[in-house]
Amino acid sequence: MKAELRHFFGTLTGRLVKSAALWSLAALAIGGLVLSLVFKSYVLNDVDKRLSMLIDSMVGVSEISPEGVLRFSRPLSDQRFMTPESGQYWQINEDGQDPFRSRSLWDYELAPDVKHRSFSLQYYEAAGPAGQSLRVAERDIILPQSDRLFHFQVGTDMAEVEAAIAEFNWLLISALGLIMATVTTALVLQVSYGLRPLRRLGRSLTEIRAGKENRIKGDWPQDLQPLAQEINALIEQNEKLVERARTHVGNLAHALKTPLAVIQNEVDGASDEASKRIYSQSRLIHEHVDHHLKRARVAGGGSGAGLAIKDRLEKLIKAVAVTTQEKGIDYQLNCEESIRFDGEKEDFDEVLGNLIDNAGKWAESKVSITAAKIAKSPRRSFMEIRVEDDGPGVGDEDIDTLFERGRRLDERVPGTGLGLAIVRDIVEMYGGQARLESVQPHGLRAVLKLPSK
Repeated sequence: MKAELRHFFGTLTGRLVKSAALWSLAALAIGGLVLSLVFKSYVLNDVDKRLSMLIDSMVGVSEISPEGVLRFSRPLSDQRFMTPESGQYWQINEDGQDPFRSRSLWDYELAPDVKHRSFSLQYYEAAGPAGQSLRVAERDIILPQSDRLFHFQVGTDMAEVEAAIAEFNWLLISALGLIMATVTTALVLQVSYGLRPLRRLGRSLTEIRAGKENRIKGDWPQDLQPLAQEINALIEQNEKLVERARTHVGNLAHALKTPLAVIQNEVDGASDEASKRIYSQSRLIHEHVDHHLKRARVAGGGSGAGLAIKDRLEKLIKAVAVTTQEKGIDYQLNCEESIRFDGEKEDFDEVLGNLIDNAGKWAESKVSITAAKIAKSPRRSFMEIRVEDDGPGVGDEDIDTLFERGRRLDERVPGTGLGLAIVRDIVEMYGGQARLESVQPHGLRAVLKLPSK
C-alpha cells in the first residue's frame, strides 16, 4: 500500500492533487480556527452581557435598611440563585462585614479581589462550588443613600457554555472534514480529467515504440496539438536519419565486400607468411563489415503481437546441437508457451543464437536455457533469459571485458570475438540489459533482460 501511494504521489496527477489538497487543508484549517475563535468570543460576550445585566439588577434592588444592613428590596427573578450549587451565584462584600451572598452558594464564598478597587466591570475565571469553573463579573458600587463601598460579584457555571463550544467545534470539524473530502474528490476527478490527454499521448508513444503505430493520431486539446505535431515531426526526421544511415552503411559495406573478396581470392591457398596474414586480416575485415551490416539493420522496435520464443529457442538449440554433436552436449530448455518477445525475429535469433552457440562451444556436458517473465514496469514488460554452461568458466576479473568487440580469452576455439559484442548492442538497442555471471563450481551464465509482451 505504501509503495502504491509513493508511486501515485510520484506521478503528475499525484503531485497536483497533493499540492492542491495541502493548500485546501491549510485554508480550511485556518478558516476553522478563525470560526472556532469567533464563536467562542461570541459566546463569552453573551455570557458577559448577561452577567453585566445581573449586576445592574442587583444594584437596582439593593438598599440600606434602617439598621444599616444591605438588603434587596425584592428577590431576583432567576430562581437558580435560591438552589444550592445551581451554577448561578451572587455575592456582595463590604470591608469589615460578613459577605451578603446568594443561597445557591450555600457555605461557599467567592474570593473578591479587595486590593484592587474598580468601578468598571471586571471579568475573570474562578473556582466555584463543587469544583465548578465560574465566569465572574465584579464591580465596586457606592449606593445613592449611602457613602459606603460595596463589592458586587455575580458568577455563572461555564460547563454548559464549554459544552456548547465543544459541540460547535465537533460539528465544525465534521463539516470541514466533509468539505475536505469533497474538495479532494473533486480535485482528483478534475486533475484526472485534465491530464487524460497526456495519458493518451503516453499510450500513443508506447504503441509507436511497440510497432503498432507509426504516428500519433487523433484530436488533441489546443495546448497539446503542437506537442503531438512536433513529436510526429521528430519521429519522421529520425526515420529519415536512420534510413539514410542504414543506406550509407550498407553502401559502404557492399562496396568493401567486392575488393575484399578479390584480395581473399588472390591470396587464398598461398603458402608464404605474408599472404596468410593478408588473408587472415581481410577475413577479419569481412567479419567486421558483416557485423556492422547487422548492427545497422537492428531497429529496436516492437513486433506487433510479439514473437513466441519457445519455438524459436527450440529451433536454435536444434541448429547448434548439430555442430556439437560429437561432444554429446545435453541442451535443456525451460520456457513457458506464453512468453513473447517484443521485437524482431532476426534480432532474437541473432542474440540467442550467439549465446547458445558460445555455450555449446565451451560446455563439457550440459547447456541450460531458461526464460521467465519478470516484474512489469510502468511502461513496458520484460522477461529474463538465462543461458548457462558447465564449461571452464571465466575469472571474475575477465567477465566485464568479454563484451568488448574482438575480445577472446582462448584463441584455440574458433570465433572472431564479435558474438558477445553483437549481443550487447542488440539488447541495449531494445532497452534491455546483458550481463555475465560465474557459476560455481565452474561454468558461465549469460543473463538477458529483454522486452516482452
